[in-house]
Amino acid sequence: MQIQSALIGIILSIIISGSMSANDASSEQKFDFPDACQIGFQTGDWSDCANSLSTLIWDTHTWYDDQPIIICKLKCTPRFKGRVSNFRWVWDAKFECGEHDPDIIGEAHGFKSRRSAMKRAIAESIEKAITYGKFTPNDFKCD
Repeated sequence: MQIQSALIGIILSIIISGSMSANDASSEQKFDFPDACQIGFQTGDWSDCANSLSTLIWDTHTWYDDQPIIICKLKCTPRFKGRVSNFRWVWDAKFECGEHDPDIIGEAHGFKSRRSAMKRAIAESIEKAITYGKFTPNDFKCD
């Protein structure tokens, strides 16, 4: 019985320390700046840049509802909601970086997967922020 308790304690401490180091890694993330963003500077069309950034952001984080994530020193919050629509399970998502600009919220409705819904919400948030001059694509370079 004592051995089981000690073993459970060891396993829990490994899990906790692993989750803490995963959170630390996200605050110092580095990813390659998408070529689509360089093209956006030239054309003024930020949709491809926002989609590329949303994929990078999704792939570099662990996602939980209402748990803030850090993106290049920007604190942002994702929100997920699953629901039934036309007898199918669909996902809605919201994404906001409220500390930087609380008025810009990306939203996505009726997607088959959490990933697709959140990537669309992130992309919409980035597009709005760039359009309204709140962010620039360079804010996502994580220098």
